[in-house]
Amino acid sequence: MSPRTSPAARDRARRHPQARLLADRTWLALAALAESDPANVVADELLAAAPSVQKLSLHNQVTLLVQAGEQQILLRDVDTEAGWARRGRVTTPQGLRVVRPHDKPGWRGPSEFRVSYRWDFAQTKPADGDIPPQATPAPAGDPADLAGNLIDQLGNHAYRVTPATTTVIDHHTCQISIAETIWHDDPATVVRVLIPALAHVLVSGSEPELGAVGDHRAG
Repeated sequence: MSPRTSPAARDRARRHPQARLLADRTWLALAALAESDPANVVADELLAAAPSVQKLSLHNQVTLLVQAGEQQILLRDVDTEAGWARRGRVTTPQGLRVVRPHDKPGWRGPSEFRVSYRWDFAQTKPADGDIPPQATPAPAGDPADLAGNLIDQLGNHAYRVTPATTTVIDHHTCQISIAETIWHDDPATVVRVLIPALAHVLVSGSEPELGAVGDHRAG
């Protein structure tokens, strides 16, 4: 599955090459994830991550994982520069970028995006000051909360996720059924089923096309 870009997208890529490259790498990672088994490394890493990572969209989670892999760090707990300051830590110069839609009210043209920054715990160090520094990354979040986040994202694409006798993913009807024994007793397996399904939704019939990009470092 290879990315395709329109002339307008290529023009935006020339003006924002770094954001373009990151968007393409994220899209390709999502495309690979869409074809993966439930037992995949992305699910492993997200289930081990703190709520600060688990609460993000799958698109932004994968964007951060792509960059973390390139920097050879384990993505565990992320925050803004100001957020880490409140936890008694200071950030290193190199952070991780996330790309978020930033459309103006009433705008009907191509989506605009804003680049913001997050830092993983591994990219911070204790600050000198009165706030006791957080000594370790926050613990892994509740897999039930992560499953709920994925279900909400699928719902934004008109998918219904419900318990049933067996687990079946039907992209034609936008219906995902989860076996009741898994649904009630094993939220981590629910997460593993839903991650490739949502990745499929995100890349199906799409191309990695980026709108105007702004750089934003707000905390």
